[in-house]
Amino acid sequence: KVPSHVPVQLRNFVKMAAQDQKDEGMEYVKTLIESHENFPIPGVLFQDMFPILRDPVAAEIIYNRMQSLITSRHPKVDVVVGLDARGFLFGPVLASRLACSFVPIRKKGKLPGECEQVSSIKEYGEDILEIQKSAIKPGDKVAIVDDLIATGGTLKAAVELIKKAGGEPLLATCVIGLPALEGEKKVGVPVYALLPLPAGC
Repeated sequence: KVPSHVPVQLRNFVKMAAQDQKDEGMEYVKTLIESHENFPIPGVLFQDMFPILRDPVAAEIIYNRMQSLITSRHPKVDVVVGLDARGFLFGPVLASRLACSFVPIRKKGKLPGECEQVSSIKEYGEDILEIQKSAIKPGDKVAIVDDLIATGGTLKAAVELIKKAGGEPLLATCVIGLPALEGEKKVGVPVYALLPLPAGC
């Protein structure tokens, strides 16, 4: 269902994006992605998704597409987990639409209280990620949201954290995927990226 705040003239455009990855809506979103060579290190082609959020139509398409991916596979979700930090741009919106809670996974030292902790090996180094122990109840069904999957290290750590907290990770969805890096193979749950893009310069 397209939210009521979307203008009538845009509703068919948004609906199409929720139904088929290769529709006009997703092709439009793809035109907004900006590629930057040799950033943040030489040899990396950085895919910048922030221009999507400057366009309310594109943002609505992404939110609807992610919502459809989740609900078509798992009608009941208890928690949406967003990854530090761009996952926070999508997670709360999806949680509101799914009528469930939003829980952040953050880098070490950013969350108060007792936390579960896991090491994450990324393409640029290693991070320690944390989730608050009280944020997820035993048996909660969890969807994970982030902006991008590259080598899959962060999403893999998120799956481990959710399990340590007692939750059941169902799937992960991202705006951008870099299939050449094959990161989805190591995550441990199905990963659905809306826009597959190249990873190297």
